[in-house]
Amino acid sequence: MPVGIRLCFLLVAMLLTGAAPSAAPETARAYIGPHRQIEVAPGRRINLLCMGSGRHTVLFDAGGSDWSVIWALVQPEVARTARACAYDRAGLGYSDPAVLPRSPVAIAEDLHALIRAAELPRPLILVGHSFGGFNVKLYAALYPEDVAGMVLVDPAEERAWDRTRRALRARFGERMASRAELRDATFLEWLLSRYRTCGEAARTNGLDPASPTYARCTDPVRTQLGPEIAAERRRLQVTSTYQGAQASEILNSIYGAERGNVVYERLFRPGMFGAMPLIVLSHGNHDANDPLDLLDFTQGVMLHRQTAALSRRGQHRIVPETNHNIELDAPGAVVEAIAAILSQLPRGPAG
Repeated sequence: MPVGIRLCFLLVAMLLTGAAPSAAPETARAYIGPHRQIEVAPGRRINLLCMGSGRHTVLFDAGGSDWSVIWALVQPEVARTARACAYDRAGLGYSDPAVLPRSPVAIAEDLHALIRAAELPRPLILVGHSFGGFNVKLYAALYPEDVAGMVLVDPAEERAWDRTRRALRARFGERMASRAELRDATFLEWLLSRYRTCGEAARTNGLDPASPTYARCTDPVRTQLGPEIAAERRRLQVTSTYQGAQASEILNSIYGAERGNVVYERLFRPGMFGAMPLIVLSHGNHDANDPLDLLDFTQGVMLHRQTAALSRRGQHRIVPETNHNIELDAPGAVVEAIAAILSQLPRGPAG
């Protein structure tokens, strides 16, 4: 299946190792409930949670179907040396829903409005996981003056096959690469239909948490985040607001709508970020004995290396023994990458 799709939305593949530490109850409770509500449009607010202080501000964007709670093992550690903020995209977590479709550019414009309305000191260090990784990459391309550096955690990638088809055919052969690409197309159609159905099913009264539909339309329990956050996720994931936002994001994403591909092809050129500090993290777990899984992993690494090459100072790292949610399986690797970005920035006034 396409690497970005699997990375963002194939929930059954997001197996949790249990090796990472769990969020302490007091840490988990800090993420539950609305925090600073920032008005980004008349009558519409985005939830923002900030902690710590420092000369620089780090802003986190979660992966698909997720919100600020996913950073509970990373953000408090970063807050020891920097101002660390995480936000909830429209309709997820504690942010109000938006009327317009949740396309990548709509998300970027929301982020732009949030940064200004909250008066976050710029330039920022942006950290994005999966779907959020593409969000912040696009944001940095559209608003480079706002961004001092980035950490992309197993980021979703646009135009995956256009960027890797020739190399994958050379390495795995025409038949294997073609088989993988055709399977991806079938999987994509199924996935879009699934999220469309989830949004429609929840539109009136939400979802019954005991129903098979709820199980199909929600993420698995993130055991590392502890029972308090798990209970809050169950409460929010049944709502029509959550399901509608989740569906709108995938249906209008780089996977659900190809209208942005021509722009992305022009926009994301090698070296376009100049010397901006940039680290791209890839998960390490895969089945080397399964040709299709190996091809998928190889494709992901290729794409992430290309994204790292958007900056002359870009780095790519594979984090061993991790699945897609690196921020849960190996939060220290994400904290260390952010610290590495911070160490490359000039000293300036405290944020």
